[in-house]
Amino acid sequence: MILSEITSFRDGNPQCKTCGGVGFYLEEQVRGSRAGALSLCHCVGMECNTCEAKGQAPYLVYDKSQNTMIPCVCHNARFSIKKCERLVDQANIPPRYQFQFLSTIDLGESNTDPDLSFIVAHDWANELVHHFEDPKFARKGFYLWGGTGSGKTLLACVILNELIFRYGIRCKYAKVNKDFLSAIRDTYQTDSDTHGQERFIERELANVDVLVIDDFGVQKETEFSNRKLYDLIDSRYEQDKLTLLTSNHSLSEWKERGQGRIFSRLNEMTKEIQLKCPDYRLKHAVDRSS
Repeated sequence: MILSEITSFRDGNPQCKTCGGVGFYLEEQVRGSRAGALSLCHCVGMECNTCEAKGQAPYLVYDKSQNTMIPCVCHNARFSIKKCERLVDQANIPPRYQFQFLSTIDLGESNTDPDLSFIVAHDWANELVHHFEDPKFARKGFYLWGGTGSGKTLLACVILNELIFRYGIRCKYAKVNKDFLSAIRDTYQTDSDTHGQERFIERELANVDVLVIDDFGVQKETEFSNRKLYDLIDSRYEQDKLTLLTSNHSLSEWKERGQGRIFSRLNEMTKEIQLKCPDYRLKHAVDRSS
């Protein structure tokens, strides 16, 4: 996949038909990988492989005329790849959703329900991504809810990928139980590797520029979970941080939970979008096998 319309990196040959001048491209079919991989383009790689650096870090060659080490022709492209890979890895995006973008989402062949709801959500995501750094654009998170497999997590992760590649934004994906509530509980155990790191986990999720909270609502309703979730959401509200939530339950169901405080914050911070799609995961699996 050519990434020239998604990223501003221009480390390759502008005339190259493989990378469009980016210097690397997305190799979508990679053995042993569900996500594909970023690969150095031949427009910089061919010359690089004949130089003294031989494609080895720190990608420098000796220039006799200047009597100093200078960057190899592949230097910038290789570091751009590493930067993108590091941001995706730090974002904790599940492998099956890594390196997926708005342009790679299958919107179906019809504009009628049940696919219309996904198109609406896709259009909203597209507007958010393309106007993210526009100071006149009123950024707002979403509360995306619908049945299992309707494409909620896919769309949320696609937004993270787009923001990472377009703007180098720090993002984070977190399942509400596994990566937040259970992770905090583990810090109370003296034999845990994360013992005593409760504040670190809370600060990381509270301060990251864009946060996806996946499977919101699957957690058991307890005083502990309601308090921790409200504190996280309230902290992001106060800092005006973009928060994207996916759930199987409508936002209105939170009116009666946690004294309605979570509902009140989410109602201000997010736009509620319901997906009425059939099982998108099943359709995606069929399409890939055909």
